[in-house]
Amino acid sequence: MKSEAKLLLGLGIGVALGAAIGYIMGSDRKEEWLEQANEFADKVRANVKTAIYRGKSEVNDLKEDIDDIAEIAKKELAKQ
Repeated sequence: MKSEAKLLLGLGIGVALGAAIGYIMGSDRKEEWLEQANEFADKVRANVKTAIYRGKSEVNDLKEDIDDIAEIAKKELAKQ
């Protein structure tokens, strides 16, 4: 894609987002929209925290498994 096309695409997206935000902020339902956006952000934040916690837990479990395997390997090598 040529740089001019990228520029026009970015400009178009920016204008569309700006218009949407302007409409939302100017409407009577602004508080409702903001509340929904905050609820969505809270859900995303909670999901990210949960994913991070699960990832850390999986990494710790994997580390323990590797340590167990290394210990078994050391014992087997010491027998030889």
